[in-house]
Amino acid sequence: MNLEELREQLDIINDDVNPIGINVHLIKKNDDETETILKADISIELANELKEIFRTTINNKFFNNEELVLREISSSIETVNSIFYYDLEEFPEKLSSANNFDPFTEYEDFSFNNHDIESIKAILITVGNVDNYFTIYKHVYPVTIVRQDRMLGFLPIGDRFEKLNSNILQINNSIDFLFTNDNLFVNNIKTLSSAYGYNEIIKNQARENITLIQNLDLIDNIAELTSFVDNIKYAKRVLRINANSPVLQLAKLRIIDFITNHPKLSTKIRMNITNDRIMLDTDISKIITIGILNDDYLKSNLTDLDYESENKSEIEEN
Repeated sequence: MNLEELREQLDIINDDVNPIGINVHLIKKNDDETETILKADISIELANELKEIFRTTINNKFFNNEELVLREISSSIETVNSIFYYDLEEFPEKLSSANNFDPFTEYEDFSFNNHDIESIKAILITVGNVDNYFTIYKHVYPVTIVRQDRMLGFLPIGDRFEKLNSNILQINNSIDFLFTNDNLFVNNIKTLSSAYGYNEIIKNQARENITLIQNLDLIDNIAELTSFVDNIKYAKRVLRINANSPVLQLAKLRIIDFITNHPKLSTKIRMNITNDRIMLDTDISKIITIGILNDDYLKSNLTDLDYESENKSEIEEN
């Protein structure tokens, strides 16, 4: 799905002609580590308010923002002003409830008498109708819940202030994830990493890419690269390697010749004693080798300088 197709899906929130529903569901954490989806009974006034709040957020993010970029999350290029399409084979297990969620299925109602608001893991806000809809996923952070036992709240009841006698679930206008047409779009990678196991998924997928590299018989000490991906920063670099990269289709000696004859790369990467494999003996050599395998390097015809193709960072002299 490209950005225009995503915008088309989201534009339903701006439809003032056809009836557009707002449904709210809650993902509840159970004591046995399972999860239950509950339907939240909300007033018409609250539904309309939610629609307006998220209409503004979505329009500002997706329609009034000419610099917005849609990236595949596997690119590991986490620039600002981006939305990320989740294209990895391994899906976050902690998002499975939301991934299997059907907003037009009957779910048990949330009850303040039977359910603890502190057990709520996430809020699902669905905009649209059965034929066309999308779901906003909002992670419930500790600060999202105002706990009555941790603060003294003054509630105005008539002309009197009364004590806060229940927990309160706050909802702001932020969007962590979007689900639409069986696709996941990530707006908040930080939350995906900290609460949904994304970092481990990156490492797992990076290890699979190392298998591709190993098959090239290009690196003498491949174990160095395997341990390298234990660091999430470097795992993201390895994840970026595309199985269809033209470099991976080249003969090994062609890659070796490119490195040894390159005026700068040859000073960063050392070969083994027989000069037929790369020796990874520094972090710099590992980073540059990964970049080569992903075809990251190019030469500027204007400046005659070598760059990494994505961020145009010049290869350092030292």
